[in-house]
Amino acid sequence: MRAPLLVLSMLTASVVAAACTENLDGGAACPSLCPEQSEQFRDTTFEAVVLDSSLGGYPALGIASNLLLANRPDTLVTRTIMRFDVLTSSYFANGTGALDSITTVDSVYLKLPLDTTGRRGTSPVTLEAYDVDTTASDTVPAVLRSLFRPDRLIGSITVTPSATGDTLRVPLSKTALQAKIAARSRLRVGLRLTGNAGQLRLRAFTFGISASTLEYDAATDTSYRPIVVTAQTTLPGAPADVNQAYTTYTLTDVGSPLPGANTLVVGGYPAYRTYLRFNVPLRITDSSTIVRAELLLTQQRSRFGNANDTVAVYPLVPSATAEVTDLRRAIDLAADGTLLSVDTTRFVPSDSGQKALNVLSLTRSWRAQPASVPRALALRIALEGAQPAELRFFSRTAAPALRPKLRITFLPKSEFVLP
Repeated sequence: MRAPLLVLSMLTASVVAAACTENLDGGAACPSLCPEQSEQFRDTTFEAVVLDSSLGGYPALGIASNLLLANRPDTLVTRTIMRFDVLTSSYFANGTGALDSITTVDSVYLKLPLDTTGRRGTSPVTLEAYDVDTTASDTVPAVLRSLFRPDRLIGSITVTPSATGDTLRVPLSKTALQAKIAARSRLRVGLRLTGNAGQLRLRAFTFGISASTLEYDAATDTSYRPIVVTAQTTLPGAPADVNQAYTTYTLTDVGSPLPGANTLVVGGYPAYRTYLRFNVPLRITDSSTIVRAELLLTQQRSRFGNANDTVAVYPLVPSATAEVTDLRRAIDLAADGTLLSVDTTRFVPSDSGQKALNVLSLTRSWRAQPASVPRALALRIALEGAQPAELRFFSRTAAPALRPKLRITFLPKSEFVLP
């Protein structure tokens, strides 16, 4: 009886061995019978971008926390507008307690807080202040530029940008301000740099201690504290956000070039943001464990602005459904990618070649997103609107070797399958 039992045992072992070596389509054979066999990690690099676009004009007026005042004729030339539509016209005279009208002023200054990290230039430049108030449509850049002329100059100061402190005090004409106060008028100031090349980064907070202010004494008596006027404006029939946008803002005379064919731009001045939409197979996003994911972009060399500086690029994760077809609106509704652990990446604008952005957290989040939300990513530059560095990359319409790609390492999902 032992011989038949031995034969039966050998046949059973053969069946088990055959089952363990069979290559099944499912990719996960019989884990109970052959636990040593398991799925292997897979690497794939493919053209996943189905839509990409660069949108300019960032940041919107009134949103920037800094304003860039620059005179770099080969790269960037800007002007700044500040509106003081409500001027203090009375004060309490010493010893009387009575409220008197202001008839003369002294020590008139425009106080400009600076971000000292934005200074450029080692040669003296002249910061000029002009009266740009007009009854014409002064939200039109061409109208405002026409008011920067000698007969409207109301103040100036010569500085070396690299040697400035954290505040500039620009002296303004006492006569001009006295006339404005007497007429119950407003003061709207236009600033520009002339002379040598240079730039300054102005703090642009409309409210708070970092705001630019107009300061003057109501009398020559030094016992009076200066009157401080913050910037504010009111446009007829305009909502609050529009009024804020035109309180302090920048005009661009010379800015960064257009993206051009086959090119995506992040940054520049005015700044661009880039939007990319992906199509990734569900077998990767929903049925696998992703352990590495990188967005591969081929960088073009840029010579605009601060080309040799290292600049950070911040991710934005669009959360709007496909019903939002306006890409600018989709970007405006995007979440800060750093809150979702999507990495910030640093680049040098003058570099070129293939660059990798870590998007592992982003790709892992797609599984939890509703199908109606496009799998997308947007990119913006650090200090957007306050520094001129730009990054240029090839788009999906470029030559195949230069197009954006996704490189993903994943482990396919294993399921128990009987042989």
